[in-house]
Amino acid sequence: MFFRGSIFFLLLIHLSLSGLEKQPWFGDVFEFHFLSGYTYSRFRKVEGAIDQLTRASNDHLLFADLELSPSPHLSIDSEIEFTDTPRQSFSFRSYALQGRYLWLDDIVGDPITLATGLNGRFTSSRSLKDVSSPYHGNVDFEANVAIGKEFDQGGYWRFRIWGMGVIGLANKGSPWFEGLLAIEGNYDDDHKWGLFLDGGHGYGRKTQIDISNFYGYGQVRYKYIDITGRYGVRLGVWGTLRFEYTRRLLAKLYPEKVNFFTISYLLPFSF
Repeated sequence: MFFRGSIFFLLLIHLSLSGLEKQPWFGDVFEFHFLSGYTYSRFRKVEGAIDQLTRASNDHLLFADLELSPSPHLSIDSEIEFTDTPRQSFSFRSYALQGRYLWLDDIVGDPITLATGLNGRFTSSRSLKDVSSPYHGNVDFEANVAIGKEFDQGGYWRFRIWGMGVIGLANKGSPWFEGLLAIEGNYDDDHKWGLFLDGGHGYGRKTQIDISNFYGYGQVRYKYIDITGRYGVRLGVWGTLRFEYTRRLLAKLYPEKVNFFTISYLLPFSF
């Protein structure tokens, strides 16, 4: 079975644990942010595949991320993922570690917030052979830059806009670029919403995908654009519960018309 009590237990005790942090704003110094969640996604077709899937791909993903800011200008976070798809039973998918530096902070008076970062990700060979896995090689490296601006009213930020750019290279294949644009709203720190548009372009040489002999997107000339809506509600001192829906708007040599449903829990804590 996909959901087994022992698996959940192992996941929850692994604190050096989807998605690495992207927004340019850092948390309070020495405050941990633990994010855990589950994503269900479904698609029927991979654009540009030589032979198509014989049935719909119903995919499950468990993820967890732990972030810490040891200083006002430094942030470190790591994540771990487990997946279950028609091409692989429940198993480890990837582990990543990221470090970022805050150059400008509009909260303390700078005109904008600016952060840069580097991250590395290890992906299992089993997951790399799965067309549902979005990674490029067994080891992916990325450099990123994020820029944003908050608009305050009272004691909280009310709206903020930000964006992020990424360039990556794996241990095999060609470089890729990714971009993200976001607008978020906040009501008294109790209710938060966001709209996100992100996409990517890989510069591999392959112009077709062989699903049965697939080994990562590092050698594929793919493109994709996704749009995401998010709503989060604060549970008092117990953190924030978030719900997300993502729809793939464009896909070239990539799974197309994918629907993603995500529920996650964000818990800030300190010692």
